[in-house]
Amino acid sequence: MSSAPYNSHFSLIPGCYGVDGESDSIMSSASENSTEPWFCDACKNGVTPSCELCPNQDGIFKETDAGRWVHVVCALYVPGVAFGDIDKLRPVTLTEMNYSKYGAKECSFCEDARFARTGVCISCDAGMCRSYFHVTCAQREGLLSEAAAEEDIADPFFAYCKQHADRFDRKWKRKNYLALQSYCKVSLQEREKQLTPEAQARITTRLQQYRAKAELSRNTRPQAWVPREKLPRPLTSSASAIRKLMRKAELMGISTDIFPVDTSDASASMDGRRKHKQPALTADFVNYYLGEQTSRSRLCASFYEGSKKRNMRMIQIQDNISEQKNLKDKLESEQEKLHVEYSKLCEFLEELLNVNGTLRSEGQALWALLGGIVGQKLSTPAILKAPKERKPSKKEGGTPGKSSSLPAILYSCGICKKNQDQHLLVLCDTCKLYYHLGCLEPPLTRMPKKTKNSYWQCSECDQASSDEADIAMETLPDGTKRSRRQIKGPIKFIPQEMSPEPKKQQLRGTPKEARDCRDLK
Repeated sequence: MSSAPYNSHFSLIPGCYGVDGESDSIMSSASENSTEPWFCDACKNGVTPSCELCPNQDGIFKETDAGRWVHVVCALYVPGVAFGDIDKLRPVTLTEMNYSKYGAKECSFCEDARFARTGVCISCDAGMCRSYFHVTCAQREGLLSEAAAEEDIADPFFAYCKQHADRFDRKWKRKNYLALQSYCKVSLQEREKQLTPEAQARITTRLQQYRAKAELSRNTRPQAWVPREKLPRPLTSSASAIRKLMRKAELMGISTDIFPVDTSDASASMDGRRKHKQPALTADFVNYYLGEQTSRSRLCASFYEGSKKRNMRMIQIQDNISEQKNLKDKLESEQEKLHVEYSKLCEFLEELLNVNGTLRSEGQALWALLGGIVGQKLSTPAILKAPKERKPSKKEGGTPGKSSSLPAILYSCGICKKNQDQHLLVLCDTCKLYYHLGCLEPPLTRMPKKTKNSYWQCSECDQASSDEADIAMETLPDGTKRSRRQIKGPIKFIPQEMSPEPKKQQLRGTPKEARDCRDLK
């Protein structure tokens, strides 16, 4: 084995891996006896693969046309697995195999019962035997066999269970397998110690070149054929998926040993004999129960998430309410300050108007004195004429008996008599008074809509029912017309004692007599 190529995982004859010694080498001068470093496909691609056909992770791998990885021994012994190039044993094609084989049978040699139904199990080649096992599990037990080169048979790779295999041959193969595993581990450690820094750098450089070449080949290779119909495959048949789920459960602190492992069935399958099974729950019932538990847990989780979102929403709403309340208090304080300033300005304007009136009266007296001196009545100039006093209406918030030349800017509520919250005042089209929305009975939540053909009345003006009112058109001062409700007066009451006015008696007789009577009248 001194001339065998070097590998970081194991020593291997190139022909067993489908390598001719020169085709895959980067150096043109490489030959069979060359000491050129050699790497498997997994190292060239820089991955730690997981086999799609068995749960075991050690061994030599080949890449499939779909980018998956399988053991070379699994690809050789599992029926239905094909190779694109038989000489190079690549690429491996799994689409020709029926996907119903994944997880269909349970391996009788798996040490961990959770991986017993992963991948694809092969059966014992002895007739009528119902033992099933993974290829790598059978390799560990020494159950794999291979036909001789001179034998011309269709499938040279076959396997037998422990019951049908030769006992001495099985022990010899198992002993060789364990010895090879131990030798590979020890020799790997020794080679790592014996490697010089120059040799290690040379191996690293060659590995980088191989990985660059593999990356280029992966990007330029044609896309693999994919069947049009989706091929169903159970998630529990993937060993890599189970490992990830177990890792997730470990990180979450969930125990994966929920169901006890029944060793009686495993021993019975290993011996190839049937044993009577005790009554137990069916798989359908267990799946239904687990589905109910899962649905309940999901419902509880969704309810928890919903309550959490509602609590967060309530907190946000409360914070928003507190912010709006603080803003309202701030605006109200500013409004009070502005009202005080407005009152002061009104008082100051009133004083100025009084001073203006006094000065105007003195000017009028002086003008009259000048007219007396001249001896004729002089026309009063416009600046000395008194302005016309305007009586504020109820619409402007003034009182009917008080007159002032100062127009009212702030409207007062007809109920609370306050001029705050001017934006919440609504005008009654009948009494022409303003009312706060909250002071009305019943209070309003929004401003009433008004159009040219409709109007709004307060509750005091709209005490009559709809059947006692009539709609009439009203012409506004600006010339527009709108509909207005007219209150009808009550129907005149007529006592029963008083009979209505008697009707005139109709004259009876012939038409001629009637004409004579009219003539007499």
